[in-house]
Amino acid sequence: MKVITFLLETQQPVLATSFQGDPNSDVSYAYIPGSMIRGALIGRYLKRHPELPEDILSDADINKEVKRLFFDGNTRYLNAYLFCEKQKKRTLPVPLSWYRNKDEELPQNQEPALDVYDLSQSEPEQVSLKGLSEKLCTVNERQVVLYRENRRINIHTARDRTKGRSSATKRDPATNQVIQEGEGTIFRYEALDVKQTFQGVILCEDKDAQTIESLLKPTDIWLGGSRSAGYGHIKIEILSPDKPQELDNWNEIQIKKPEDRLNRKKLKITLLSDVILRDYCGQCSADPCLVKQAIEDKLLVQLPQATNVFISSTIVGGFNQKWGLPLPQVPALSAGSVFVFDAQLTTEEIKILEREGIGDRCIDGFGRIAVNWLGEYREFSATPPEPVTAKETQLEEKYHDLAGQIAENILRQKLEQFLVEKISHISINHISIRRKISNSQLSRLEIVAQQALTVQSRIPVFRLLRYLASNARNQFKNTEVLGIAERPKHLDEQIYDLLRKPIGNPESWIKNPQDLQVEVAGITRKLTLKLAREYTLRLIMAIAKKAKKEKNK
Repeated sequence: MKVITFLLETQQPVLATSFQGDPNSDVSYAYIPGSMIRGALIGRYLKRHPELPEDILSDADINKEVKRLFFDGNTRYLNAYLFCEKQKKRTLPVPLSWYRNKDEELPQNQEPALDVYDLSQSEPEQVSLKGLSEKLCTVNERQVVLYRENRRINIHTARDRTKGRSSATKRDPATNQVIQEGEGTIFRYEALDVKQTFQGVILCEDKDAQTIESLLKPTDIWLGGSRSAGYGHIKIEILSPDKPQELDNWNEIQIKKPEDRLNRKKLKITLLSDVILRDYCGQCSADPCLVKQAIEDKLLVQLPQATNVFISSTIVGGFNQKWGLPLPQVPALSAGSVFVFDAQLTTEEIKILEREGIGDRCIDGFGRIAVNWLGEYREFSATPPEPVTAKETQLEEKYHDLAGQIAENILRQKLEQFLVEKISHISINHISIRRKISNSQLSRLEIVAQQALTVQSRIPVFRLLRYLASNARNQFKNTEVLGIAERPKHLDEQIYDLLRKPIGNPESWIKNPQDLQVEVAGITRKLTLKLAREYTLRLIMAIAKKAKKEKNK
Protein backbone atom coordinates (compact mmCIF):
# COMPACT_ATOMS: atom_id res chain seq x y z
CA MET A 1 0.00 0.00 0.00
CA LYS A 2 0.99 3.62 -0.58
CA VAL A 3 0.91 6.71 1.63
CA ILE A 4 -0.02 10.02 0.00
CA THR A 5 0.72 13.07 2.15
CA PHE A 6 -0.40 16.58 1.28
CA LEU A 7 -0.75 20.04 2.81
CA LEU A 8 -3.96 22.04 3.10
CA GLU A 9 -3.51 25.82 3.51
CA THR A 10 -6.66 27.70 4.47
CA GLN A 11 -7.36 30.71 2.23
CA GLN A 12 -10.71 31.40 3.91
CA PRO A 13 -12.04 30.39 7.35
CA VAL A 14 -13.02 26.72 7.33
CA LEU A 15 -16.14 25.53 9.14
CA ALA A 16 -15.67 21.85 10.03
CA THR A 17 -18.64 21.76 12.39
CA SER A 18 -18.46 19.70 15.57
CA PHE A 19 -21.15 19.25 18.24
CA GLN A 20 -19.76 21.86 20.62
CA GLY A 21 -21.30 25.19 21.51
CA ASP A 22 -24.81 26.53 21.84
CA PRO A 23 -27.75 25.67 19.56
CA ASN A 24 -27.26 28.93 17.62
CA SER A 25 -23.54 28.41 17.08
CA ASP A 26 -21.31 26.27 14.87
CA VAL A 27 -17.93 25.43 16.41
CA SER A 28 -15.30 23.88 14.19
CA TYR A 29 -13.05 20.95 15.04
CA ALA A 30 -9.38 21.74 15.70
CA TYR A 31 -8.54 19.84 12.52
CA ILE A 32 -9.97 19.04 9.09
CA PRO A 33 -11.80 15.68 9.33
CA GLY A 34 -10.90 12.87 6.94
CA SER A 35 -14.59 12.48 6.06
CA MET A 36 -14.60 16.04 4.70
CA ILE A 37 -11.59 15.32 2.47
CA ARG A 38 -13.15 12.06 1.27
CA GLY A 39 -16.42 13.80 0.41
CA ALA A 40 -14.63 16.51 -1.58
CA LEU A 41 -12.71 13.90 -3.62
CA ILE A 42 -15.92 11.94 -4.29
CA GLY A 43 -17.40 15.15 -5.71
CA ARG A 44 -14.39 15.65 -7.99
CA TYR A 45 -14.49 12.02 -9.12
CA LEU A 46 -18.17 12.24 -10.09
CA LYS A 47 -17.61 15.44 -12.10
CA ARG A 48 -14.85 13.72 -14.08
CA HIS A 49 -16.98 10.63 -14.73
CA PRO A 50 -20.40 11.90 -15.90
CA GLU A 51 -21.14 8.46 -17.38
CA LEU A 52 -21.65 7.00 -13.90
CA PRO A 53 -25.28 6.41 -12.81
CA GLU A 54 -26.90 8.56 -10.15
CA ASP A 55 -26.54 5.69 -7.68
CA ILE A 56 -22.84 4.97 -8.13
CA LEU A 57 -23.04 1.75 -6.08
CA SER A 58 -26.03 0.29 -7.92
CA ASP A 59 -23.81 -2.09 -9.90
CA ALA A 60 -20.84 -3.16 -7.80
CA ASP A 61 -19.27 -5.16 -10.64
CA ILE A 62 -19.11 -2.14 -12.98
CA ASN A 63 -18.15 0.37 -10.32
CA LYS A 64 -15.39 -1.59 -8.60
CA GLU A 65 -13.01 1.36 -8.70
CA VAL A 66 -15.54 3.67 -7.04
CA LYS A 67 -16.15 1.18 -4.27
CA ARG A 68 -12.44 0.55 -3.75
CA LEU A 69 -11.54 4.25 -3.70
CA PHE A 70 -14.29 5.55 -1.45
CA PHE A 71 -16.43 2.93 0.25
CA ASP A 72 -14.98 -0.49 1.13
CA GLY A 73 -12.22 0.64 3.49
CA ASN A 74 -9.24 -0.18 1.25
CA THR A 75 -8.56 3.56 0.94
CA ARG A 76 -8.43 5.53 4.19
CA TYR A 77 -8.64 9.29 4.58
CA LEU A 78 -6.97 10.38 7.82
CA ASN A 79 -7.67 13.63 9.65
CA ALA A 80 -5.60 16.62 8.57
CA TYR A 81 -3.86 17.96 11.69
CA LEU A 82 -1.78 21.15 11.97
CA PHE A 83 1.57 20.97 10.16
CA CYS A 84 4.83 21.98 11.87
CA GLU A 85 6.81 23.83 9.21
CA LYS A 86 10.09 23.78 11.14
CA GLN A 87 10.09 20.06 11.96
CA LYS A 88 8.25 19.09 8.76
CA LYS A 89 5.89 17.05 10.92
CA ARG A 90 2.17 16.46 11.17
CA THR A 91 1.09 17.23 14.72
CA LEU A 92 -0.84 14.65 16.73
CA PRO A 93 -3.42 14.81 19.55
CA VAL A 94 -2.08 15.56 23.02
CA PRO A 95 -2.26 12.45 25.26
CA LEU A 96 -4.89 12.82 27.98
CA SER A 97 -2.42 11.39 30.49
CA TRP A 98 -0.45 14.66 30.33
CA TYR A 99 -1.03 17.18 33.10
CA ARG A 100 0.59 20.42 34.26
CA ASN A 101 0.75 22.38 37.48
CA LYS A 102 -2.53 24.30 37.62
CA ASP A 103 -0.71 27.57 38.47
CA GLU A 104 1.63 27.39 35.46
CA GLU A 105 0.98 28.41 31.87
CA LEU A 106 2.68 27.67 28.57
CA PRO A 107 5.74 29.98 28.43
CA GLN A 108 6.07 32.98 26.14
CA ASN A 109 9.26 34.19 24.43
CA GLN A 110 12.32 33.30 26.55
CA GLU A 111 10.51 31.98 29.63
CA PRO A 112 11.47 28.51 30.99
CA ALA A 113 9.70 25.49 29.50
CA LEU A 114 6.49 24.18 31.06
CA ASP A 115 6.83 20.92 33.01
CA VAL A 116 4.34 18.32 31.77
CA TYR A 117 3.74 15.22 33.88
CA ASP A 118 2.81 11.88 32.30
CA LEU A 119 0.45 10.29 34.81
CA SER A 120 0.52 6.99 32.93
CA GLN A 121 4.08 6.60 34.29
CA SER A 122 3.63 8.00 37.81
CA GLU A 123 1.72 10.71 39.66
CA PRO A 124 3.75 13.47 41.35
CA GLU A 125 3.05 14.12 45.02
CA GLN A 126 1.93 17.41 46.58
CA VAL A 127 1.24 19.06 43.23
CA SER A 128 -2.16 20.36 42.10
CA LEU A 129 -2.54 19.28 38.50
CA LYS A 130 -4.65 20.37 35.57
CA GLY A 131 -5.10 19.01 32.05
CA LEU A 132 -3.58 20.75 29.04
CA SER A 133 -5.80 23.09 27.03
CA GLU A 134 -3.74 22.63 23.84
CA LYS A 135 -5.03 19.85 21.60
CA LEU A 136 -2.06 19.04 19.32
CA CYS A 137 1.65 18.43 19.77
CA THR A 138 4.91 17.20 18.31
CA VAL A 139 7.24 15.04 20.41
CA ASN A 140 11.01 14.61 20.25
CA GLU A 141 12.14 12.45 23.17
CA ARG A 142 11.43 14.68 26.23
CA GLN A 143 10.95 17.86 24.20
CA VAL A 144 7.33 18.70 23.37
CA VAL A 145 5.91 21.53 21.28
CA LEU A 146 2.24 22.29 22.03
CA TYR A 147 0.03 23.75 19.31
CA ARG A 148 -3.26 25.59 19.41
CA GLU A 149 -5.18 26.26 16.21
CA ASN A 150 -6.18 29.82 15.39
CA ARG A 151 -9.91 30.43 15.21
CA ARG A 152 -12.02 33.16 13.70
CA ILE A 153 -15.29 34.06 15.42
CA ASN A 154 -17.92 35.71 13.24
CA ILE A 155 -21.42 36.78 14.24
CA HIS A 156 -24.13 36.40 11.58
CA THR A 157 -27.77 37.44 11.40
CA ALA A 158 -30.38 35.48 9.48
CA ARG A 159 -31.88 37.80 6.84
CA ASP A 160 -35.05 38.00 4.84
CA ARG A 161 -33.85 37.02 1.34
CA THR A 162 -36.20 39.48 -0.36
CA LYS A 163 -35.55 42.50 1.85
CA GLY A 164 -31.89 41.74 2.45
CA ARG A 165 -32.23 42.41 6.19
CA SER A 166 -33.81 40.91 9.29
CA SER A 167 -37.58 41.23 9.61
CA ALA A 168 -40.01 41.27 12.52
CA THR A 169 -42.78 38.74 13.09
CA LYS A 170 -46.11 39.99 11.72
CA ARG A 171 -49.29 39.37 13.73
CA ASP A 172 -52.96 39.90 13.06
CA PRO A 173 -53.99 42.94 15.18
CA ALA A 174 -57.41 41.43 15.85
CA THR A 175 -56.49 37.85 16.78
CA ASN A 176 -52.79 38.26 17.62
CA GLN A 177 -52.07 35.20 15.49
CA VAL A 178 -48.76 35.00 13.60
CA ILE A 179 -49.21 35.90 9.93
CA GLN A 180 -45.56 35.77 8.91
CA GLU A 181 -42.59 34.52 10.90
CA GLY A 182 -39.77 37.02 11.30
CA GLU A 183 -36.17 36.34 10.37
CA GLY A 184 -33.50 37.82 12.55
CA THR A 185 -31.85 35.03 14.50
CA ILE A 186 -28.31 35.80 15.61
CA PHE A 187 -25.87 32.91 15.33
CA ARG A 188 -22.13 32.47 15.65
CA TYR A 189 -19.52 30.67 13.56
CA GLU A 190 -16.26 29.67 15.24
CA ALA A 191 -14.15 28.53 12.28
CA LEU A 192 -10.52 27.62 11.61
CA ASP A 193 -8.74 30.83 10.66
CA VAL A 194 -6.96 31.64 7.41
CA LYS A 195 -3.25 31.05 6.65
CA GLN A 196 -2.98 27.85 8.66
CA THR A 197 -1.42 24.71 7.20
CA PHE A 198 -2.71 21.21 7.92
CA GLN A 199 -1.22 17.92 6.77
CA GLY A 200 -3.55 15.23 5.49
CA VAL A 201 -2.77 11.57 4.77
CA ILE A 202 -4.45 9.07 2.45
CA LEU A 203 -3.63 5.35 2.61
CA CYS A 204 -4.44 3.51 -0.63
CA GLU A 205 -3.64 0.50 -2.80
CA ASP A 206 -0.60 0.80 -5.07
CA LYS A 207 -2.74 0.88 -8.22
CA ASP A 208 -4.92 3.70 -6.84
CA ALA A 209 -2.12 6.11 -5.89
CA GLN A 210 -2.06 7.85 -9.28
CA THR A 211 -5.86 8.26 -9.30
CA ILE A 212 -5.86 9.74 -5.78
CA GLU A 213 -3.08 12.18 -6.66
CA SER A 214 -4.98 13.29 -9.77
CA LEU A 215 -8.05 13.99 -7.60
CA LEU A 216 -5.92 16.27 -5.40
CA LYS A 217 -5.42 18.52 -8.43
CA PRO A 218 -6.17 21.35 -9.18
CA THR A 219 -4.88 22.93 -6.00
CA ASP A 220 -7.99 25.00 -5.18
CA ILE A 221 -10.72 23.16 -3.31
CA TRP A 222 -13.64 24.13 -1.05
CA LEU A 223 -14.32 22.19 2.16
CA GLY A 224 -16.83 22.45 4.99
CA GLY A 225 -19.98 24.47 5.49
CA SER A 226 -21.21 27.92 4.36
CA ARG A 227 -19.03 27.95 1.23
CA SER A 228 -21.27 30.55 -0.40
CA ALA A 229 -20.74 32.88 2.58
CA GLY A 230 -16.96 33.17 2.31
CA TYR A 231 -15.89 29.95 4.03
CA GLY A 232 -13.99 26.85 2.95
CA HIS A 233 -11.40 27.86 0.31
CA ILE A 234 -8.23 25.75 0.67
CA LYS A 235 -5.10 25.22 -1.42
CA ILE A 236 -3.64 21.71 -1.75
CA GLU A 237 0.06 20.89 -2.07
CA ILE A 238 1.05 17.24 -2.56
CA LEU A 239 4.26 16.28 -0.76
CA SER A 240 6.58 14.16 -2.95
CA PRO A 241 4.24 13.97 -5.97
CA ASP A 242 4.57 10.81 -8.10
CA LYS A 243 6.71 9.27 -5.34
CA PRO A 244 4.31 8.15 -2.58
CA GLN A 245 5.80 6.36 0.42
CA GLU A 246 5.37 2.66 1.09
CA LEU A 247 3.06 1.99 4.03
CA ASP A 248 5.54 -0.54 5.45
CA ASN A 249 8.08 2.28 5.86
CA TRP A 250 5.67 4.82 7.39
CA ASN A 251 3.70 5.37 10.58
CA GLU A 252 1.85 8.33 12.04
CA ILE A 253 4.16 8.82 15.00
CA GLN A 254 7.24 8.85 12.72
CA ILE A 255 9.20 6.24 14.66
CA LYS A 256 10.91 4.36 11.86
CA LYS A 257 11.68 1.14 13.70
CA PRO A 258 8.84 -0.64 15.54
CA GLU A 259 11.58 -2.62 17.30
CA ASP A 260 12.37 0.55 19.28
CA ARG A 261 9.00 0.20 20.97
CA LEU A 262 9.39 -3.39 22.12
CA ASN A 263 10.41 -4.66 25.55
CA ARG A 264 8.71 -1.84 27.43
CA LYS A 265 7.55 -2.32 31.00
CA LYS A 266 3.98 -1.54 29.96
CA LEU A 267 1.93 -1.68 26.77
CA LYS A 268 0.59 1.82 26.20
CA ILE A 269 -2.15 2.47 23.60
CA THR A 270 -2.81 6.09 22.57
CA LEU A 271 -5.76 7.05 20.37
CA LEU A 272 -4.65 9.34 17.50
CA SER A 273 -8.23 10.06 16.45
CA ASP A 274 -11.73 9.59 17.84
CA VAL A 275 -12.70 5.91 18.02
CA ILE A 276 -16.22 4.54 17.47
CA LEU A 277 -16.73 1.15 19.12
CA ARG A 278 -19.76 -1.12 19.50
CA ASP A 279 -20.72 -3.16 22.54
CA TYR A 280 -22.00 -6.74 22.60
CA CYS A 281 -25.49 -5.52 21.64
CA GLY A 282 -24.17 -3.72 18.56
CA GLN A 283 -24.74 -0.26 20.06
CA CYS A 284 -22.09 2.46 19.81
CA SER A 285 -20.57 3.09 23.22
CA ALA A 286 -17.72 5.03 24.83
CA ASP A 287 -17.01 2.22 27.31
CA PRO A 288 -13.19 2.05 27.71
CA CYS A 289 -13.35 -1.75 28.13
CA LEU A 290 -14.29 -2.01 24.45
CA VAL A 291 -10.77 -0.91 23.42
CA LYS A 292 -9.33 -4.08 24.98
CA GLN A 293 -11.95 -6.18 23.20
CA ALA A 294 -11.32 -4.47 19.84
CA ILE A 295 -7.56 -5.10 20.06
CA GLU A 296 -8.14 -8.74 21.01
CA ASP A 297 -10.52 -9.22 18.07
CA LYS A 298 -8.08 -7.56 15.67
CA LEU A 299 -4.97 -9.50 16.74
CA LEU A 300 -6.59 -12.70 18.07
CA VAL A 301 -4.72 -12.35 21.38
CA GLN A 302 -5.69 -12.13 25.05
CA LEU A 303 -4.95 -8.96 27.03
CA PRO A 304 -5.30 -8.38 30.78
CA GLN A 305 -7.53 -5.62 32.08
CA ALA A 306 -6.08 -2.13 31.70
CA THR A 307 -4.12 -1.02 34.76
CA ASN A 308 -4.53 2.68 34.01
CA VAL A 309 -6.92 4.59 31.77
CA PHE A 310 -7.08 8.28 30.81
CA ILE A 311 -10.08 8.94 28.60
CA SER A 312 -12.64 11.45 27.47
CA SER A 313 -15.72 10.87 25.37
CA THR A 314 -17.35 12.90 22.65
CA ILE A 315 -20.25 12.81 20.21
CA VAL A 316 -19.48 12.38 16.52
CA GLY A 317 -21.66 12.58 13.47
CA GLY A 318 -21.27 14.04 10.01
CA PHE A 319 -23.21 15.13 6.97
CA ASN A 320 -24.13 13.10 3.90
CA GLN A 321 -24.25 15.48 0.95
CA LYS A 322 -25.97 12.89 -1.26
CA TRP A 323 -28.85 12.59 1.19
CA GLY A 324 -28.72 16.21 2.28
CA LEU A 325 -29.05 14.90 5.83
CA PRO A 326 -26.84 14.62 8.92
CA LEU A 327 -25.42 11.25 9.96
CA PRO A 328 -26.60 9.67 13.23
CA GLN A 329 -24.87 11.08 16.29
CA VAL A 330 -23.00 8.41 18.24
CA PRO A 331 -20.71 8.43 21.32
CA ALA A 332 -17.00 7.86 20.78
CA LEU A 333 -13.75 7.81 22.73
CA SER A 334 -11.82 11.04 22.20
CA ALA A 335 -8.48 11.35 20.47
CA GLY A 336 -5.63 11.40 23.00
CA SER A 337 -7.16 8.76 25.29
CA VAL A 338 -4.50 6.49 26.82
CA PHE A 339 -4.77 2.84 27.95
CA VAL A 340 -2.02 1.02 29.88
CA PHE A 341 -1.76 -2.80 29.97
CA ASP A 342 0.65 -5.26 31.60
CA ALA A 343 1.37 -6.96 28.29
CA GLN A 344 3.64 -6.99 25.24
CA LEU A 345 2.99 -7.06 21.50
CA THR A 346 5.20 -8.30 18.67
CA THR A 347 6.52 -6.08 15.88
CA GLU A 348 4.02 -7.55 13.42
CA GLU A 349 1.09 -7.01 15.81
CA ILE A 350 2.10 -3.37 16.28
CA LYS A 351 2.21 -2.87 12.51
CA ILE A 352 -1.25 -4.41 12.05
CA LEU A 353 -2.83 -2.27 14.78
CA GLU A 354 -1.32 0.98 13.53
CA ARG A 355 -2.05 0.21 9.89
CA GLU A 356 -5.66 -0.95 10.21
CA GLY A 357 -6.90 0.81 13.36
CA ILE A 358 -9.95 -0.29 15.34
CA GLY A 359 -13.68 0.40 15.41
CA ASP A 360 -16.11 1.86 12.86
CA ARG A 361 -15.58 4.43 10.09
CA CYS A 362 -11.85 3.79 9.76
CA ILE A 363 -12.25 4.95 6.16
CA ASP A 364 -12.94 8.48 7.52
CA GLY A 365 -9.89 8.55 9.77
CA PHE A 366 -11.53 7.21 12.92
CA GLY A 367 -9.89 4.47 14.97
CA ARG A 368 -6.23 5.45 14.53
CA ILE A 369 -3.97 4.29 17.36
CA ALA A 370 -0.30 4.36 18.36
CA VAL A 371 1.49 1.67 20.35
CA ASN A 372 4.16 2.74 22.87
CA TRP A 373 4.42 6.16 21.22
CA LEU A 374 6.09 8.06 24.06
CA GLY A 375 9.27 7.20 25.89
CA GLU A 376 9.07 6.00 29.47
CA TYR A 377 9.55 9.49 30.91
CA ARG A 378 7.74 10.88 33.93
CA GLU A 379 8.15 14.48 32.81
CA PHE A 380 8.34 16.35 29.51
CA SER A 381 9.41 19.92 28.73
CA ALA A 382 6.77 21.78 26.72
CA THR A 383 7.15 24.99 24.71
CA PRO A 384 4.94 26.83 22.21
CA PRO A 385 5.87 26.76 18.50
CA GLU A 386 8.45 29.27 17.38
CA PRO A 387 6.98 32.22 15.49
CA VAL A 388 7.56 32.10 11.75
CA THR A 389 9.62 35.05 10.57
CA ALA A 390 9.45 36.55 7.11
CA LYS A 391 12.01 34.86 4.85
CA GLU A 392 12.39 37.76 2.46
CA THR A 393 13.59 40.20 5.14
CA GLN A 394 17.19 39.95 6.30
CA LEU A 395 17.50 42.34 9.23
CA GLU A 396 20.78 42.86 11.01
CA GLU A 397 20.70 41.60 14.57
CA LYS A 398 21.50 45.00 16.07
CA TYR A 399 18.19 46.34 14.68
CA HIS A 400 16.01 43.52 16.08
CA ASP A 401 15.20 45.40 19.31
CA LEU A 402 14.30 48.53 17.35
CA ALA A 403 12.00 46.59 14.99
CA GLY A 404 10.43 44.85 17.97
CA GLN A 405 9.77 48.19 19.71
CA ILE A 406 8.19 49.61 16.54
CA ALA A 407 5.98 46.52 16.21
CA GLU A 408 5.01 46.83 19.90
CA ASN A 409 4.03 50.48 19.42
CA ILE A 410 1.94 49.67 16.34
CA LEU A 411 0.23 46.84 18.24
CA ARG A 412 -0.66 49.21 21.08
CA GLN A 413 -1.95 51.74 18.57
CA LYS A 414 -4.20 49.06 17.07
CA LEU A 415 -5.43 48.17 20.54
CA GLU A 416 -6.20 51.83 21.27
CA GLN A 417 -8.30 52.06 18.11
CA PHE A 418 -10.02 48.76 18.86
CA LEU A 419 -10.77 49.93 22.42
CA VAL A 420 -12.32 53.20 21.20
CA GLU A 421 -14.44 51.34 18.65
CA LYS A 422 -15.61 48.80 21.23
CA ILE A 423 -16.61 51.54 23.70
CA SER A 424 -18.68 53.25 21.00
CA HIS A 425 -20.81 50.09 20.67
CA ILE A 426 -21.35 49.63 24.41
CA SER A 427 -24.48 50.92 26.11
CA ILE A 428 -25.59 50.89 29.75
CA ASN A 429 -29.09 49.93 30.81
CA HIS A 430 -30.65 50.24 34.28
CA ILE A 431 -33.22 47.57 35.10
CA SER A 432 -34.82 49.70 37.81
CA ILE A 433 -34.84 53.51 37.68
CA ARG A 434 -34.99 53.73 41.48
CA ARG A 435 -31.87 51.63 41.97
CA LYS A 436 -29.49 53.22 39.49
CA ILE A 437 -25.84 52.70 40.28
CA SER A 438 -24.40 55.72 42.07
CA ASN A 439 -21.54 57.85 40.78
CA SER A 440 -19.56 56.98 43.91
CA GLN A 441 -19.69 53.26 43.08
CA LEU A 442 -18.63 53.91 39.48
CA SER A 443 -15.76 56.15 40.65
CA ARG A 444 -14.71 53.47 43.12
CA LEU A 445 -14.64 50.90 40.30
CA GLU A 446 -12.59 53.27 38.16
CA ILE A 447 -10.05 53.91 40.94
CA VAL A 448 -9.63 50.20 41.73
CA ALA A 449 -9.15 49.38 38.02
CA GLN A 450 -6.44 52.07 37.90
CA GLN A 451 -4.76 50.50 40.94
CA ALA A 452 -4.92 47.10 39.22
CA LEU A 453 -3.21 48.64 36.18
CA THR A 454 -0.44 50.00 38.38
CA VAL A 455 0.31 46.66 40.07
CA GLN A 456 -0.41 44.71 36.84
CA SER A 457 -2.85 42.36 38.56
CA ARG A 458 -6.57 41.58 38.36
CA ILE A 459 -6.80 40.84 42.08
CA PRO A 460 -7.82 44.37 43.25
CA VAL A 461 -10.89 44.30 40.97
CA PHE A 462 -11.81 40.76 42.00
CA ARG A 463 -11.46 41.79 45.66
CA LEU A 464 -13.70 44.82 45.12
CA LEU A 465 -16.48 42.74 43.56
CA ARG A 466 -16.19 40.00 46.14
CA TYR A 467 -16.55 42.28 49.17
CA LEU A 468 -19.26 44.64 47.90
CA ALA A 469 -21.86 45.63 50.48
CA SER A 470 -25.36 44.36 49.78
CA ASN A 471 -26.65 47.76 48.63
CA ALA A 472 -23.69 48.27 46.29
CA ARG A 473 -24.02 44.71 44.97
CA ASN A 474 -27.67 45.33 44.16
CA GLN A 475 -26.68 48.45 42.22
CA PHE A 476 -24.17 46.43 40.15
CA LYS A 477 -26.83 43.75 39.56
CA ASN A 478 -29.29 46.44 38.46
CA THR A 479 -26.87 47.72 35.78
CA GLU A 480 -26.70 45.87 32.46
CA VAL A 481 -23.91 46.16 29.89
CA LEU A 482 -24.87 45.68 26.23
CA GLY A 483 -22.56 45.42 23.23
CA ILE A 484 -19.82 43.08 24.46
CA ALA A 485 -21.37 39.64 24.84
CA GLU A 486 -24.20 38.20 22.76
CA ARG A 487 -26.66 38.94 25.58
CA PRO A 488 -26.87 41.74 28.15
CA LYS A 489 -24.98 41.02 31.36
CA HIS A 490 -25.02 42.49 34.86
CA LEU A 491 -22.09 44.84 35.41
CA ASP A 492 -20.35 42.62 37.97
CA GLU A 493 -20.84 39.50 35.82
CA GLN A 494 -19.50 41.31 32.75
CA ILE A 495 -16.38 42.48 34.61
CA TYR A 496 -15.68 38.95 35.85
CA ASP A 497 -15.99 37.56 32.30
CA LEU A 498 -13.82 40.30 30.81
CA LEU A 499 -10.96 39.65 33.22
CA ARG A 500 -11.16 35.87 33.08
CA LYS A 501 -11.50 35.53 29.29
CA PRO A 502 -10.13 38.65 27.61
CA ILE A 503 -9.10 37.04 24.29
CA GLY A 504 -9.83 34.16 21.94
CA ASN A 505 -13.15 33.10 23.44
CA PRO A 506 -16.72 33.59 22.13
CA GLU A 507 -17.47 35.61 25.30
CA SER A 508 -14.27 37.70 25.02
CA TRP A 509 -14.21 41.32 23.93
CA ILE A 510 -11.26 40.52 21.62
CA LYS A 511 -12.59 37.52 19.76
CA ASN A 512 -9.96 37.40 16.99
CA PRO A 513 -6.59 38.44 18.50
CA GLN A 514 -4.76 37.26 15.39
CA ASP A 515 -6.19 40.26 13.51
CA LEU A 516 -4.12 42.56 15.74
CA GLN A 517 -0.80 40.80 15.07
CA VAL A 518 1.95 43.12 13.77
CA GLU A 519 5.08 42.27 11.79
CA VAL A 520 7.92 44.71 11.14
CA ALA A 521 10.92 43.55 9.10
CA GLY A 522 10.31 39.93 10.06
CA ILE A 523 9.86 40.70 13.79
CA THR A 524 6.37 39.72 14.98
CA ARG A 525 4.43 41.00 17.97
CA LYS A 526 1.25 39.22 19.03
CA LEU A 527 -1.37 40.14 21.58
CA THR A 528 -0.24 38.42 24.77
CA LEU A 529 -2.49 37.58 27.70
CA LYS A 530 -0.66 40.15 29.84
CA LEU A 531 -1.25 42.94 27.32
CA ALA A 532 -4.87 41.86 26.83
CA ARG A 533 -5.50 42.11 30.58
CA GLU A 534 -3.96 45.58 30.65
CA TYR A 535 -6.35 46.84 27.99
CA THR A 536 -9.23 44.96 29.61
CA LEU A 537 -8.70 47.01 32.78
CA ARG A 538 -8.71 50.14 30.64
CA LEU A 539 -11.97 48.95 29.06
CA ILE A 540 -13.50 48.55 32.54
CA MET A 541 -12.44 52.11 33.40
CA ALA A 542 -14.01 53.34 30.15
CA ILE A 543 -17.26 51.50 30.92
CA ALA A 544 -17.41 53.19 34.35
CA LYS A 545 -16.82 56.61 32.77
CA LYS A 546 -19.47 56.00 30.13
CA ALA A 547 -21.97 54.86 32.76
CA LYS A 548 -21.40 58.09 34.74
CA LYS A 549 -21.75 60.19 31.60
CA GLU A 550 -25.01 58.52 30.54
CA LYS A 551 -26.37 58.71 34.10
CA ASN A 552 -25.74 62.46 34.32
CA LYS A 553 -27.56 63.26 31.07
